[in-house]
Amino acid sequence: MIHHILIYKFKIGIDRIEEHLEMIIQFKDNVDGLVDLKCGRNINEQFSLEFTHGFIMTFVDQEALLKYNQSESHSKLVNTFKDDIENKKVIDFEDFN
Repeated sequence: MIHHILIYKFKIGIDRIEEHLEMIIQFKDNVDGLVDLKCGRNINEQFSLEFTHGFIMTFVDQEALLKYNQSESHSKLVNTFKDDIENKKVIDFEDFN
């Protein structure tokens, strides 16, 4: 399994965060090779580094993740919300064992 983890800091005053989350949740049943998806607001104020939201997407393999990253759905998500994001970090990893 491949885990695609993103953390975002939305810009102050952005009022369409729910729309962003709803668009991502729709991927759960519509992206080939995506087996699990979780997202939500950061509740850890002590170690948050000011990031506001997190996303975890689990894919069957690296090929499925690459296909998703090159898909029209992903491009639409990025183009729709790119100006709402102040900062983001991404890490992809394969299960250790």
